[in-house]
Amino acid sequence: MYDDFGSDERIIHVCVNVDCRLRGSEAVRDRLQKLVDEQDADIEVNDYICFAACEQGPNLLIEHKRAFYSEVSESDAEGVLGHALDGPAVEAIDRSSSFIARKIFNMLDAGFKPGDLSLTE
Repeated sequence: MYDDFGSDERIIHVCVNVDCRLRGSEAVRDRLQKLVDEQDADIEVNDYICFAACEQGPNLLIEHKRAFYSEVSESDAEGVLGHALDGPAVEAIDRSSSFIARKIFNMLDAGFKPGDLSLTE
């Protein structure tokens, strides 16, 4: 129903719930934030509570690109940020066409952002 709606918000949401955190999502988030700061990129990096894809974590979403990534490692951060800045997708971890991604996009398009714990004010 909402699949045609996009977002102008340039946000990368990184899951920091227990499963993703235990698999290294905080390191991914911190590396992304460092890269954003170093490049003075117009991207916000947010903590997100859960995408309901725990077994595939760490998970993150680039909202304005409608991109959902799973099994993300700290070494993927440059590619993820590159995609957020209009570069190519990181194919090896791109799950944007998955069932769970479509459900997440529909929720975001409808304005639901449960658990958004922005690192910025």
